[in-house]
Amino acid sequence: MKGMILAAGMGTRLKPVTDIMPKALVEINGITMLERAIRKLKRTDIDEIVVNVHHFAAQVVAFLKKRDLGVKIHISDERKKLLGTGGAVKHARPYLDGTEPFFVYNVDVISNINLLDMLYLDQMSSAAAILAVRKRDTARQLCFSDDHHLRGWKDLETGEQKGEDGHCYAFSGIQLLHPVLFDKMPDEDTFSIIDLYLQIAEEEIILGYDHSEGTWMDIGTPERLKKASAALKRENG
Repeated sequence: MKGMILAAGMGTRLKPVTDIMPKALVEINGITMLERAIRKLKRTDIDEIVVNVHHFAAQVVAFLKKRDLGVKIHISDERKKLLGTGGAVKHARPYLDGTEPFFVYNVDVISNINLLDMLYLDQMSSAAAILAVRKRDTARQLCFSDDHHLRGWKDLETGEQKGEDGHCYAFSGIQLLHPVLFDKMPDEDTFSIIDLYLQIAEEEIILGYDHSEGTWMDIGTPERLKKASAALKRENG
């Protein structure tokens, strides 16, 4: 099975650390975010992973070359231009296309989510994509129908809304996609994967997978980095 780790971001909120290194190589208790994400995907029997690179790309490439992480790694090069979450997946199509679904995992996310449960849900449905979501205090929310189909998006701070209202959840940066989505993507190189889902939600099933009961951490700021470090230390005894 294949997976992709979105690791190309500038890591602006993690400055000044990311002035000298990519966010993906920032360590939490001695282990880089990138290696933690790879380990998470490996536990789901994923043996082939695409990593997109942009900010300090050479450092990420060098790290992956010198470490044997037990999976086949492909580099999706975005050094010329960041392509957004949707554009990144589209650019990596040569490595991900086929007949099986694949995971896309944000490098700065740590969670005890059971990815096998998402796979089971996929087998029981005809969804084009399954999005990990949870009840979380954040401005941007995805809206789902009673049967967990994506129906809209809204920003609680600005009042902006796309599509319909519904049961609101925050996206967790973890998703399971089917290659059928490649043919639904726009001609542009740069776009948001969430915008794509909202555009096709009437014709394709985009499901939400609620993992609100589990743990989840977004390591996007120095403060969150410290909290994650302390939480993982407690978890590991």
